[in-house]
Amino acid sequence: MTLEQAVAFAIGMLLWTALPGPGLAVVVSRSLASGPKAGFAVVTGLVIADLIFLGIAFIGLLAIAATLGPMFQAVKYAGAAYLVWRGYRAIVGADSSMAVQAEAGGALWRDIVLGLLATLGNPKAILFFGAILPTFVDMTAVAVVDFLVLTGIVAGVSYLVYGCCIILADRTRHLMASTKAARRLGKVTGTILIGSGFVVATR
Repeated sequence: MTLEQAVAFAIGMLLWTALPGPGLAVVVSRSLASGPKAGFAVVTGLVIADLIFLGIAFIGLLAIAATLGPMFQAVKYAGAAYLVWRGYRAIVGADSSMAVQAEAGGALWRDIVLGLLATLGNPKAILFFGAILPTFVDMTAVAVVDFLVLTGIVAGVSYLVYGCCIILADRTRHLMASTKAARRLGKVTGTILIGSGFVVATR
């Protein structure tokens, strides 16, 4: 893999990550509800899922994976259901004056799973790594070192783009520190999560 190919892939990954979608919606909503730690936990889940697809593409099995319809359908609906459930919990919790503080103390592994399912259940991820990635890099000629470079690009770009969104969301969260604003914020983030769940389910 040449330097030009690596740069081209980084730009493509940057544009792909910045596109509005379930992943971005989940990152923003969890950051608004529980702060940067929750947001970055979601990003970690998104990155893990992306690296899974990258690994599948690297070993040349993405076409086979794409034919495993029932399995991916199950993952998709499980992810959608989890998003809706977390959204419901956020809306119900918004009625409590301690909603934001309670959410902030939640286990980060749940947010990692949230990000993981949001990507694994998204057919667009298969499209990117199966159809768009080969336009930047010849996957049949990728060495292990090249794969590690691609892994670094995927993780680096994801944390950079989503990190900017998390910072903006956290600033918004601090501006809405009152109890009334926190309740509204909980309902907004819950609605975003539920909407993301329906988007994942219907794609």
